[in-house]
Amino acid sequence: MRHAGEQVRKSVERFEKGVRMRTQGTAAVFSIVMILGFGLDGVAQQALRPASLADQSSMASCAQFMAPKKNVNGKMVGQENCLMQDHGLVDPERKYHRVDMGITGTLSGWIVKEGARSNHFTSAPDFVFTQMGNHRPRFHGILRYEAEKGTSLILFYPESGWNGKFYVMVHGVGGSFLSGSMSSWDQNFNSSSSFNATKIETAMLEKGYAVARTRRNADRDRPGDYEAVLDNGEVWPGQNINQNPELILDMARLVRNFLKDRSGREATRIYWYGHSAGAHMGFLVNFMPEVNLEPNGKHTVDGILADDPGGGFYVPILMKNGQDVLFRTPEEKAKFVKTFSIAHQLYPNFYSVDQPWQMELATVPSYVSPSYLENKRTAARVFREKNMMSGFRMYEIKGISHNSGDTSPESGRGDVPTLPMVELSRFIDGVVDLLDNWVEKGTEPPGMRSESPGLGDQREAVNLPETACPLGVYFAYPPSQGAGSAGSTAFAPFDGVSLEPVDGRMELVDMNENGKRDKRERVTEAWRRLGLLKPDETLSRAKYVACVQNAVATLRKDNFITEKVGNLYIQEAGTEELPAR
Repeated sequence: MRHAGEQVRKSVERFEKGVRMRTQGTAAVFSIVMILGFGLDGVAQQALRPASLADQSSMASCAQFMAPKKNVNGKMVGQENCLMQDHGLVDPERKYHRVDMGITGTLSGWIVKEGARSNHFTSAPDFVFTQMGNHRPRFHGILRYEAEKGTSLILFYPESGWNGKFYVMVHGVGGSFLSGSMSSWDQNFNSSSSFNATKIETAMLEKGYAVARTRRNADRDRPGDYEAVLDNGEVWPGQNINQNPELILDMARLVRNFLKDRSGREATRIYWYGHSAGAHMGFLVNFMPEVNLEPNGKHTVDGILADDPGGGFYVPILMKNGQDVLFRTPEEKAKFVKTFSIAHQLYPNFYSVDQPWQMELATVPSYVSPSYLENKRTAARVFREKNMMSGFRMYEIKGISHNSGDTSPESGRGDVPTLPMVELSRFIDGVVDLLDNWVEKGTEPPGMRSESPGLGDQREAVNLPETACPLGVYFAYPPSQGAGSAGSTAFAPFDGVSLEPVDGRMELVDMNENGKRDKRERVTEAWRRLGLLKPDETLSRAKYVACVQNAVATLRKDNFITEKVGNLYIQEAGTEELPAR
C-alpha cells in the first residue's frame, strides 16, 4: 500500500497551494429557525417508551439497531458499530427526548486523484464529478468512517403523540475533524442547552414527527478526514463523505429500528430534509433509486424536501453514448419519490475560474451553468420536459439568499437585523404538510413557481408577506461581511433619509431601480412606485395590515402556509414598527 502520510501531505498541497480560500456562507451548518406551536392535525399518535433513569446519559451500544450490510464486490459494506447516549427528557414540558448516536462503518464509492471535487468520495461519480467538469479516471474503493471523528446523529422524539413518521435532517457542506470544526460524536451534548433543536425541527416535533439530525464529515475546500482503500490496494487519503446518500439512508434505517424498539411499532413514513449539499444529495436518492429500496421493494425515504440545492445541482441528466438515459422508462419514473425543490431567489452565487477545485468551467457539460440559480431552473425545466410533474415541484422564494433570514447566524448583526427578515421557516412548515399530503393522500400540491419564462405554472415566485408588503429591500452581501457573503441576507429599510447602501462588494443596492445612488424613498413613496398605494394615498397601519392580509390569503389559497402562521403574520402586522411614512 502507498504510504498514507505522504499522500496526506500531497493532498493538502493540492488543495491549499495557491488557493484563496473564501467563506461564502454556503451552509456549513444549516440551523434553520422555525416558529413554535403547531398541532398534530388529526394524525394517529403513538407513545414511545422512555428510557429508565439508569440508562440516561450513560454510553451504551446501539449496534442491535444498525442497518444491514450489503455485499459489494465480495466485501460486506455498511454500519459496523453504533454507540449511544440517552439523555432522556430534554424538554420536560413537551416531553421531547434526546438520544445521541455515533456511527462507524464503511462505504463503497469512487475517487478522482486530481481536479474538481478530488476530496470527494462518492457513490455517484457520473453526477458529482461529471457535472463539475471533472472527466478524469475514477477509481473504486472502500472508505471507513468513524464516530470518533464526528459521524453521528442526534435524535429528538416526542415521548407521547408520535405520529409514526420522522425526518432525517441533512446539512450542507462543512465539518472536518482534521480542521477542528467537528468533534467526536459524544462531545455534542451540552447540559446547558440540551434541547437545542432548531425551530424547524421544533415545528416538526410539534406536528408529531421525530427528527434525526445527521452529521457527516463534509468539508468542501480542504482534504477530508478519511482514506479510501482502492480495489488495487492503494490507500488514498484526504476524502470526505459529503456525497454518499447511502450513509444517510442507513442512518434513517437505524433510527427506524430504534424507534420501533421504543414504540413497539414500525415508522410509517421517513422524509428527507436537506439544505444545500444535503438537498442535492437528496436528488441523488432519486437519481440512484436502488439505494433507496428495501429488500421488499419499498422505499426507505418516502419524500424529499430539498431546501436550496447547493450550486443548483444536480441536473437530472445522465449521458451514456451520447444519449440521456435518466428517467426514460415508466419503471424508472415509478421509483421516483415525491420531491420539493425550494430555490432561494436572492442567492447570487456562481462558480468562478479561481476555484477550480469546485468546478472546472472549461469542461462542464453544456447543460451546466456557473450560476447556481440557473442550474436550479434548468433542473426544474428538465424534470418538466421528462414529464416528472407527478413527483416534482420547484418553488422560488423572493427575498432570501442561501442562508435564510431566520437562521441563527443571520440575525442581530448590524446590517443583518433580527426582523423583519423573511422567515423561510414559516414557508417550510407549510411545505412539510404539502409533502405529507402528497405522499399519504395523493393530494397534488400547487404548480411550480418561478420568474423564469416558461418554467412556472404562474410566472411569479413565492411572495411571503415580508416581500409582498415590503418595508425595505433585501439584498445579498451584507456590507459588514464583505465580498464573501453571497449566502447571507441584509435588509435596508425605506427610511426617507439615508443614502441607498452599497453591499459587501461595494456595489450599489439600487432600492428604487433608477440606476443611480440617491436618497432612499419613504415607505409611502416606495409603495406608490410598486403599485401598492394609489398616487394620492399614504401608508397607514390599516393599509399595511390589509396588504399582509391579502398576501396571507394568497398563500393560504395554495396551502403554502398554515392557518396558524397566517394568523401570526396578521397579528405581527398590527404591532410591527413601520419606517417613516
